[in-house]
Amino acid sequence: MQQSSSVTSVFAQPYSVYGSLEQAFAQQSAATVSRIYESHEEQTVAFFLIKGNKEGPTVWIQAALHGDEHDGIITCARILADISPEQLRGNLILCPVTNPTAMLAGTNASPLDGINLNRVFGQNANSDSYSGRFGRWLADKILAHTHFLIDLHGGGRWLDVCPFAMVAGDHEGAFHDSLAALRQVPLTATYICQSGTKGMLINEVCQKGIPAVLLENGGGNRWTDTAVHMHLYAVRMILDQLGVYSSGLAPQAEAILHANHSPARITEIAEIRFETSGILTFSRQAGENVRQGEELMRILSYPGLEEKSIACPVEHGVILSIHAASTVHKDGYAVMLGKLA
Repeated sequence: MQQSSSVTSVFAQPYSVYGSLEQAFAQQSAATVSRIYESHEEQTVAFFLIKGNKEGPTVWIQAALHGDEHDGIITCARILADISPEQLRGNLILCPVTNPTAMLAGTNASPLDGINLNRVFGQNANSDSYSGRFGRWLADKILAHTHFLIDLHGGGRWLDVCPFAMVAGDHEGAFHDSLAALRQVPLTATYICQSGTKGMLINEVCQKGIPAVLLENGGGNRWTDTAVHMHLYAVRMILDQLGVYSSGLAPQAEAILHANHSPARITEIAEIRFETSGILTFSRQAGENVRQGEELMRILSYPGLEEKSIACPVEHGVILSIHAASTVHKDGYAVMLGKLA
């Protein structure tokens, strides 16, 4: 992990402060940055509005929807430090910590109810839970202000994930616009999430006709400069594709970066969970292609102290995410495979 002054101090700059996004949009001058604090059920959420110098779309960029996914938070700081409002066409809304109670607890879900905030939409909507109410509040904010959503994710404390994207297929126009925005982004795979998939935020937003992409990358207890750089590069490529902000890359550099770039198109996944608790002794790597019967990981069980193997259950797949911590727990998340043709 690397620290830099641009990361540690950029959030603390003396920006104008507003009490709501509505107020900031109404009063903030062009080509400036502001900080906004909004509250939901006594929990404070911080936003930053970068207003461009020209008219254009508003792009919402958020991180830490899952509180133990840290790389996206630092990515938001880098965006804030790198983007010049004078060269921006449109606006950027940054939400570095989307799920504050979960981030402060260092957990995937909020400790107020233990519910995954990215599973509370669609058929999973539940107004009786804190996360259900907070999710509805968040989605309404996005729908009120945004033309495009970028949702930054990672592997959290337990998983490694390869660079891949999730795109919702709930609205034909928004779906195609989402795929088009990813055209320049180097990815291992693009997973097409059909209507009702898990109750995710991108599906909720896409149903209303707003393009939305979920970007996965990184993982572990600490953010890494490599994962942050990859997230930042992906965001810059999307903004470039949308005509919001130029990437600044020379054509020759772009040609090198995107040579032989052809992400796999995934429409089905297989999720595998541990059948025993114990210690991880062997695992394949996120991003690897695997065939049916090949060993994915091996666990030294406890208390039996027997080696248990997990094999690939699909004919051909790509490892999108895989458990990386030494300790494993029965019924815990082990591997997510994208099925390949």
